Order: sequence, then C-alpha cells, then structure tokens
Amino acid sequence: MIGGEWMDLTIAEGFALLALKNESGEKQGQFVEYGLAGSALSELILRGKLAQDPAKPKRLNIIDTETTGDRFLDFCLSILLKAGGGKKISTYVNKLAHKSKLFREQALSLVEKGVLRTEPKSFLVFNWTQYPEADTVTEAKLREHLAAIMFDGKAPVARDSVIIALAEKTQLLGKNFDKSEIRAHKARIKEIAKGDMLAAKATVAAIDAALAAVIAATTVTTVAATTGS
Repeated sequence: MIGGEWMDLTIAEGFALLALKNESGEKQGQFVEYGLAGSALSELILRGKLAQDPAKPKRLNIIDTETTGDRFLDFCLSILLKAGGGKKISTYVNKLAHKSKLFREQALSLVEKGVLRTEPKSFLVFNWTQYPEADTVTEAKLREHLAAIMFDGKAPVARDSVIIALAEKTQLLGKNFDKSEIRAHKARIKEIAKGDMLAAKATVAAIDAALAAVIAATTVTTVAATTGS
C-alpha cells in the first residue's frame, strides 16, 4: 500500500482511476493496458517481489513468490510466475497487457474497496461493464497530490514518479489536469517522469519498467501501421 495522501492505493489503482472517466466509467487515454502493466511491474519491484538482473538490467528476476494480499497484483504475479523469471521487462509488459482480464481485475479490486461501482451495459447482442466512480474523494485526493508535485514544487517519491511517467506517456495527464498548467511545467514533469529527482536503485528499476510499457506500446503501434500500409 502506498499510504498517506494516496489513500492506500497501489500505483496500478491510481493509474486506473486516472484512466477512467469519472461519471461514465469509460476508459480514456492511449495504451491504457500497457500503462497498467507497467504500473503493476513497478509496484512489484518496489515491494521487493521483482528485481533487475544485476548482469542484465533489461531483465527482471522474480525474487519473492509470496502473495501480496492485493487481488490485482497477485493476478499479475501469477502470470509472471507462469512465464518464469529472468525475462525482459518488455516481455513481461506484453504478457500482462495482452491479458483480456487485466483492466477488469484492477477495476473489480477498486469495486471491492468501494471506490468504483459496476454498471452493466448492452447493445444488441453485445454486453459489457463500465466502472464509474462510487467514491469521488479518493481520486480527488490523488489528483491534488500529483498536482502539488507537478505544479507546486512538492518533492516526489518513487510511486509519484512512476504514475506521472505513465500518465504522461498514455495521454492521461491532459485528461485529468489543466493543460495550461501542464505546458507551463513541462520541464519539471519531464524531470519527474525520468526519475531525475530520485536515487534509489529500486526506484530506477520501477521507472525502467514504466518506460518499457511505453516502448512496448509504441512498438506495437508502429508495426501495425507499417503492416497496414
């Protein structure tokens, strides 16, 4: 748990809240599943479940197989355990992002906490579920906290840097914060997203995992565009 001003949200929970429209519960932004995968890896790294391979920094080793007690993180950890340790970060990102239940598992975890609610939808023969907010305070506090870091000079911790990096790369900052403020603090946001204000090795690994999510998403898009042309 992150604790404090994040109201005990994980990185992935915070990212999921930013990726959902408050009233409708529809997803917004780009490459959301990749961002969520990066969030999960980053959280597992910071919790000591995963670690960069000392000899091969682009690979992750699974160093603790015990469950976390968090529904979504344990779902992700089980996928990584099936894949086996020592894989490239981008490989793990893709394995998580391509799971059809990935976002649903995170949303349902937030439903269990009373932050979101389920809203069944249907059209002709199609049925799906959206996840509007049930509790508006939790995300409001998250946004207030991140705004203070990006715009008011508050010092970030590792989890702040990860979620800001992912939100920036998945076009979610502009969906959740004032665009003029984002433009005015572009340089600072870039510093935060790159982890330039942090020093811990675990933090660097978490930032790398977040960036790997973006690289994986970009690669998929580029390949698809090339194939289509």
